[in-house]
Order: sequence, then C-alpha cells, then structure tokens
Amino acid sequence: MKLNQVTLLTDENISPKVVACLRNMGLDVLDAKEQLWYEVDDEKLITRAYREHRFILTHDSDFGTLAINQGKSCYGILYLRLKNLKSINVIRVCEDLFRRNIEIHPHTIWVIGDTRIRIRYLIEEST
Repeated sequence: MKLNQVTLLTDENISPKVVACLRNMGLDVLDAKEQLWYEVDDEKLITRAYREHRFILTHDSDFGTLAINQGKSCYGILYLRLKNLKSINVIRVCEDLFRRNIEIHPHTIWVIGDTRIRIRYLIEEST
C-alpha cells in the first residue's frame, strides 16, 4: 500500500492541529485524545492498532520498545523523532511525508527524523 493510504492511530502526544491536517489530507485517523484514552497503557494502544490494522503515529519511543524488545504484536509505527515538536513543524514534516508516493508495509517501524527516515522490519507472527 502507499503511505498516503495508511490508517492511523495517533498517540495522545500528537497535537489536534496535526490530526486535523492529516484528516484534511484524506487520511483515516483515530485519535487517542478524542477517544478520551488519556494515559491509556501503550500496550493497549498497540493492541488496538494491531487489531484495526492501523499505524501508530507518535513522538514516543516506548512503542518501538514494546514491539522490538518485548515482541508485542505491532501493525506498524511512525515514530516522529524530531528536534522541533511544535505543531507547525510536525505538520510540515507530515505533509511532506504523506505526499510522497512511497510504499509502506505492515510490521514496520519508521523513525522519521529531521533529515532522514529509517525503516525497521519486524518479524511477523505466524498464525
């Protein structure tokens, strides 16, 4: 699938301005704050995202720890590891990212930095 076709679950640390921008770009976004999932355990969010085939968009590295170190089932993570987390900068980065015509695969973690993107493939569960 293309990056601009993913469905997202935004962590509570993602600004409502960023969520609105993503929706204006046509993305399907389930926002933790709108669901009143404040301080919900990251394991519950990663499980929900996995069940619904959603990539988690976050500024929090804990999701990668759950997926990599603890082997928690994960559909995908887009980890925004930016120096400037002001919403205007995050929106600029997201607009640039989601307008690209790139393939994205489930069971990947994307670490999106200021100057580069790193992709890590997770081992898929056998069913």
